[in-house]
Amino acid sequence: MANTLGAYNPTFFANEALIWLQKALGMAGRVHRGYDKTPTQKGETITIRRPATFTAVDAPQSAVDLTTESVSITVDKWKEVKYALTDKEMSFTQEQIVQEHIMPAAYAIADAIDQDLALLYKYIPWYTDVTSTAVPADITAARKILFDNRVPMRDLHMMIDSDMEADFLGNSAFSQWQGAGQSGANTQMTGSLGEKYGFEIFANQNVQSHTKGTASTGTLAVNGALSAGATTVALDAGSVTGTLVAGDTLVFAGHTQRYSVTATATASGNAFASVSIFPALQVAVADNVVVTVSLDDHSAALGFHRGAFALAMAPLSEFGNGRGAEIATVIDPVTGLALRSRLFYDGNTSKNYISVDALYGVKTLNPNLAVRLRN
Repeated sequence: MANTLGAYNPTFFANEALIWLQKALGMAGRVHRGYDKTPTQKGETITIRRPATFTAVDAPQSAVDLTTESVSITVDKWKEVKYALTDKEMSFTQEQIVQEHIMPAAYAIADAIDQDLALLYKYIPWYTDVTSTAVPADITAARKILFDNRVPMRDLHMMIDSDMEADFLGNSAFSQWQGAGQSGANTQMTGSLGEKYGFEIFANQNVQSHTKGTASTGTLAVNGALSAGATTVALDAGSVTGTLVAGDTLVFAGHTQRYSVTATATASGNAFASVSIFPALQVAVADNVVVTVSLDDHSAALGFHRGAFALAMAPLSEFGNGRGAEIATVIDPVTGLALRSRLFYDGNTSKNYISVDALYGVKTLNPNLAVRLRN
């Protein structure tokens, strides 16, 4: 028989956790979001929709069918926070329960989601190198790359690390009246950098550090002609040892598109037999074309359009509800956020166990809508 935990029901916990989750989102609050209404298990694939795109032609024209674009995302990340409250602790008011337990649980899940999104830097081949002391020109350099890639110059965001934040906070262009007007004065009081050069700038403790591969040279050549659409390439050199790792980037001579390495490749016999790349090869590439690999250790700050990345969530099953546990799943249809809470009781220890969990997946939708700021 299921235990009844009074006012502390699973729906209450799930709703409160969802509120705090939304408040805690960093990068996750600035990417495309989608959700699936059907209960899903870890590892399954869900489909989310993106708005249709249009092309203007000479008028008059015939009406076109409205077709929305679908994106498949594997929800392979299941994060949970589980804790126990004694009967005495459960006698607290709901406000105390929220502040002391639900809030930190939701923050922990938000932090995990944010880290997974920040790791998508590995799929972004474009970069600009930040100066030793970050300055506004570093922002405009990132903007130029996005502009040249025909990225819409709206809904832009920039995630920076602590070094860049410290540099910007000490720069009059950001934090003094004579450099930034009222927003500069506000920055001094709040520490928020606000919007600059079209980017909504935010510091994030989850900016990832990239450790480059150990390849002995970054100058290689295509080993065998490649067709458009290829996702693996063979590369060789007169002499090469070591590795290429996910997050290293490369470009083919005579081509403008850059590519990211997506998995570790180890050299053997002065060649890399199979290097996985993203995006898929845009155009055919001839044999022996020179390939230049960028090998650099860096903190991977990101400038990006909302459409560069996606976070997709799916509700977890409530199958066990009433079978020794009380379970509830809540979904915010506006943000696509979904959380589940489970409550069950252990009579031997007089403890009430509470679990808050989320099932989600992340994906890079378009690598050309983002740029790394290598710091």
